Amino acid sequence: MGGNAGIRGYIIQTIICLLDALESDNKWLSVTLEPLEESEKVDIKWKYEVDNIKLTQVKSSQNVIRYMAAKKWCEELESNSPNATEYELLLIGTVDEKLLKRVDIGKVKIGEAKPLNMQVLIDQASTKIDAYYEKKGKPKISSQVRELIVKALTLEFGTSSIIGSEINREDFDRKLIEWISAIETQIETNPFASLAPPTETPQVSFNHRVAKKILELIGWHQFGENHKLEVFNEKTSENEILLINFIGDFESKLKDKSGDFVMVNSIHSLKYPNTTKTEITKYLNCTDLIFSDLKEKKKIPLRKFDTTDYYSLLFWLSTDNNEVTSDFIHQTKENYKRNLLNNEVNYFLIDNNKANFLISSITTAKNYREDVPVKFFYPITEANQSPDKIGQRGLKLPVQYINSSVIPIVKEDKSKISFLLFCSDPFSPDTLKKLIWLTIRLTSGFGNEYVLFFPDYNEYINGNEALQIIRSFNEDLLDEKIKILQYNRIDLSALDSLAKTEVIISKNETYDESKETSLINSEHLNEAFINILPYGDILKPFLKTDAITANDLKYYLAKKGVFTKNADKVRLIDLISSLLLSPQEIEDFKSYIDVKEKTVHSTDAFYYIKQNDNLDNVFKKVQLNIDNLTEGLNTKIINAENAKFEPIPNSKDEFKICLTTEIKDPTSSLSVNTKWGKSELVVRKKDNKLIVVTENTVTRDDKYIANRLLKIVEEEFKRVDFIEENKIKVMFKNFSSNTDRVNFLLSFSNFSSSILFREADIRSIKFKFDEETEIPELYKDKVDKDLVINFEGKGLRTLTELSEQNAKESIFLEEMKVLYKFDYLNVKNGLYKVTYNFSDALKNKFEFDGVFKSAPYLIKTNQVKSLSNIEKLENELSKEIEKLKLEKFKQFNIIE
Repeated sequence: MGGNAGIRGYIIQTIICLLDALESDNKWLSVTLEPLEESEKVDIKWKYEVDNIKLTQVKSSQNVIRYMAAKKWCEELESNSPNATEYELLLIGTVDEKLLKRVDIGKVKIGEAKPLNMQVLIDQASTKIDAYYEKKGKPKISSQVRELIVKALTLEFGTSSIIGSEINREDFDRKLIEWISAIETQIETNPFASLAPPTETPQVSFNHRVAKKILELIGWHQFGENHKLEVFNEKTSENEILLINFIGDFESKLKDKSGDFVMVNSIHSLKYPNTTKTEITKYLNCTDLIFSDLKEKKKIPLRKFDTTDYYSLLFWLSTDNNEVTSDFIHQTKENYKRNLLNNEVNYFLIDNNKANFLISSITTAKNYREDVPVKFFYPITEANQSPDKIGQRGLKLPVQYINSSVIPIVKEDKSKISFLLFCSDPFSPDTLKKLIWLTIRLTSGFGNEYVLFFPDYNEYINGNEALQIIRSFNEDLLDEKIKILQYNRIDLSALDSLAKTEVIISKNETYDESKETSLINSEHLNEAFINILPYGDILKPFLKTDAITANDLKYYLAKKGVFTKNADKVRLIDLISSLLLSPQEIEDFKSYIDVKEKTVHSTDAFYYIKQNDNLDNVFKKVQLNIDNLTEGLNTKIINAENAKFEPIPNSKDEFKICLTTEIKDPTSSLSVNTKWGKSELVVRKKDNKLIVVTENTVTRDDKYIANRLLKIVEEEFKRVDFIEENKIKVMFKNFSSNTDRVNFLLSFSNFSSSILFREADIRSIKFKFDEETEIPELYKDKVDKDLVINFEGKGLRTLTELSEQNAKESIFLEEMKVLYKFDYLNVKNGLYKVTYNFSDALKNKFEFDGVFKSAPYLIKTNQVKSLSNIEKLENELSKEIEKLKLEKFKQFNIIE
């Protein structure tokens, strides 16, 4: 797979053309790139003495460039710009035999065709830049950064202010030198650029060299390189070459009798692009075709193991110094479409943020006791419990840790064993406590020293807090063994030191653990269990609960840069439990699941049925396009690909669509800054006369999304002639009097028609006095146009404001909270609190108004928690409230 994302071949050819002109053509006076006064056919305009003008057009194509196409371009170039003295057509790609023999067509000179091979073009341009730079008396450009200079210069040409402006030869020459010098300075301080070793083979791309260096750092040696497959492209009717940068296999480090087959691709961007759909689609398609070919040729599964797990890794790195720690996974994950994934392959995406942590951890570990090799620790789980796997560590990083936020490393010789635990979370006492627990658990308490590394630990600022946490374990051995340090972020000095510690296999000694006193039996470990960092088998019970679905696991894996097509919950649990999650990642996962516990705000819209039909038939006719639901919002719909209206089980003529939303603070890469939400629409058909659409939302953005979706559904229902034109909404100002509004809200404490509710108690009301009415003498001291009154307590129905007729007419009642008691299965006297309000109508300064909505909340008593399916109870209670609302709407003549 090509690794030059966002680089356009015709711009590189333009650079080559300009460099050639600077070297060999001393007669031109000025040049204009993409001149505005010429036709769109002109890419370069040259001016010479006596007003002579040469126009150059650059064309590139993946398909064979035919003579007739070139003839048409030449004719258009001449006819659209008839006043030029000379014309030139430069071609990038394969040309047909007839065109190959032509040196001109009409007045247009045909330049020598260049192959559409990005790496070849980059190599040619880098050689010319080097020669140009040396000719100016500058030092020879390092082969490490030549390619990056070409790419950066390409980007500069594509975005610079010189585009469309005429610039004279001397100014252009000076600006080119300034650009190259500035680019070289920037690149030489970039850690990823420094990671790429110089190469004597010019056609080895930068992204390939960086990826290979990372594979060497993690112990993945002897991988095959540049695995190619030639396939026929039906769209272009041409053969094309598919490429995977590296392919290798080894024994699984976390699973007994199993092998890991790994495919590695790499992409380099000067700056991360705004859209990744094309590149990700190309990568996934390439991987799938090569994987299928390997299976067909029986190269996989691996015969030396009982089972084989398949992995596809994509390193997508940027060399923009402002993006060294950027989280690119967040904006890329939505393009890993399910239909593009292979069911047998697990996909990992490694961006700058993940690569930075991985490399920083390893370089820090290499320089800690630098005469001892880095060994990666392999935790014990259900999948690797054989005696030879217990306490195992080795020179290869497990595939599952390639984009981990926690990396365990061992440095050992015959005299000492050091356990190093790296975590990308910022330091905090709570995080430290959980990582200490994890350290003891992983090592079973053995080891001469434990060293925990954070990105921001400062002994002067955090030292006392750290000592307090260590002492809280009440274990003398732990006090002696543990220390907290800051790991070295990837930089030039850290990378320069790698040469000294790169290969230390000759001293691969093992420490005899039997000499060491164990901490695993520490009685305090059980006390600290409330602060654990679950992994492996400990994580599985949490993941197996009914509250967590297979889609929940897939969404969360995608957030970490792990993608899988498989939707089998057992297999997903096996995958996620093989990972090491950081404290922040665990908290983020909990917050994602907890969104199901949040108060949901419900709003209803009503439509009269025009032509009666069942909802199943109606939804077969409608066409829902939800592509633009989040336009203008800092929110993503993470299940958009699979979102659709589906029938609600065991309910007639009821359909639901539920969109899970994600809001992330773009200024931070911390997982904890992600907020989850829900935007749900429930469509119900009532008595063959009415359609009720209920919006259930959590956040403000969820409400925007639900409103937009409702509008789409409404328009589609009208298009298929299912509903009448007018929508019915219950609004604050719809009531003819204040008394009617008060009685309407009060009616929700009357539940006589309910089969679930046993009691109802008004617990809270919010109102203000209507100064346009006659205020009873008793309340005149409370009248203030800006005063909103809240009453909370039990039995508020007996309040004078709610019980006396003249008091009812004098108040704007905006909100009421009712606590219902219910019986359901083994739950007796269950508590269900519902807030009924008019969307903060009293906050509207010019006109009090707002739509009527309800917000239910199930109080999780121990009886409720003991239910096998809490969601079913919540659905039953929600239906009961919906029935109650319909009953009250009819009672107050809001609907027929």
